[in-house]
Amino acid sequence: MADQTSASIPTTPQELEQALQRYRNSDLSDFNNSELFNQWLAIRTAALEQKIPDVEDQVPGEDSY
Repeated sequence: MADQTSASIPTTPQELEQALQRYRNSDLSDFNNSELFNQWLAIRTAALEQKIPDVEDQVPGEDSY
């Protein structure tokens, strides 16, 4: 398996977006490019670790009852 430490994992949404742009602008035709795989893996890891705020089903004015 390729070395997974060569591509840093984005920690903010802005870093993730920048990583996606770099990945999209890469030469995707080189299937043996381990750096490209490491970029993809870092993007995947960051996307899975994103914190999604809890959204509750609230009705406006519900607390006034």
